[in-house]
Amino acid sequence: MKSIKLPVLAAILLCAVAHFGCGTDSDLFLEKEENKEMEYEYVEVDEALMAKLDQMRDTDAVGGEPQIEFFDDQEPIKRFWSHEKYYTSADLILEEFRLTGEPILIHQSLQRYLEYKQLIPPEELALVNYEGRLIIGDTLYTLAGTSYTKQHLGDPIAEEIELSNFNPSQEIKDYLTRLLEDQGVSRLTDVLTSHKSANSSGTKPVCDKPNEFGFIGGFDVARSIRHTDMCVWDFDYPSIKANPGDTEFTSNSPGAVVMWNTSYKTWTRARRGIAHTRFFKYRELNRGRALDFVLDADLPNGQVATVDVTVTTSIRSRTRSGRLSTWASTRRKKRRGTSSKHSASLSGVSGLPDDHHVK
Repeated sequence: MKSIKLPVLAAILLCAVAHFGCGTDSDLFLEKEENKEMEYEYVEVDEALMAKLDQMRDTDAVGGEPQIEFFDDQEPIKRFWSHEKYYTSADLILEEFRLTGEPILIHQSLQRYLEYKQLIPPEELALVNYEGRLIIGDTLYTLAGTSYTKQHLGDPIAEEIELSNFNPSQEIKDYLTRLLEDQGVSRLTDVLTSHKSANSSGTKPVCDKPNEFGFIGGFDVARSIRHTDMCVWDFDYPSIKANPGDTEFTSNSPGAVVMWNTSYKTWTRARRGIAHTRFFKYRELNRGRALDFVLDADLPNGQVATVDVTVTTSIRSRTRSGRLSTWASTRRKKRRGTSSKHSASLSGVSGLPDDHHVK
């Protein structure tokens, strides 16, 4: 990788030649350090690593959430020839963890940005240098606090964008609870329209596109009703602590498995498909029923719950597993949708979804 220096003087001259003002926005790019030179290095896709991973089988996959390790070396800014090369490099980082267990390396100065893992996936954060900077093509991305800037290298004006920390599970729970309250019904299957055929076990799920649903934060219009599909599977828990603070287990308490997929964009505008599977329980309120997450402490010892989800896009598929909830995410192409396959099991309950498809 060849190191190249971009003198700040050149950026200043660009301001003058193009008749742009070099005020506060320009200072974001120059960092108010007029004598500092910005160093970067072009990064090529690791073809050797790609070939190595292509030889490995899915049966070798480690699975689970990516493991993160931090380092403190001060490296120059990574510059990628195109968004496609950048996304391919990010995919390789995640694939290497999945198949070999190799942890994802992130600079310690970027640790706080892990809370934005939906918007800035760890495999993309691994490509940002210690200053929070990254160049894709001719665009400089700079992380700064609770926002980031985008700037064309020949333009003194930087666009500042707020980082949104959204939680799809919490948003779905809040949305479905509002449905239960507004319509005064006791089960989610009462408020969603059934349009899926029965699966092989004879159990019929209820599916629909959420009505007027959109992720909070409003980061991008891609996170909207047009890109979210959901299915609900109602059942009764054989034994569960139904309400907060319960010390005793209740039998035949109503619950639901909620399965959904949706699409959104990351901070560098990569299109992502994401799929979730999660156990929920119903809680009685004066105004009706609310929906709660099921926690490990809600189930008695020995009662086993598992969930699996595979998200499929035009790029590839990814699979994740968990005890009470799980999600998987992968990159997709423009104007291409997201489909997913969901399974859930719980001791003492039959007829739960087995490889159920949500499109």
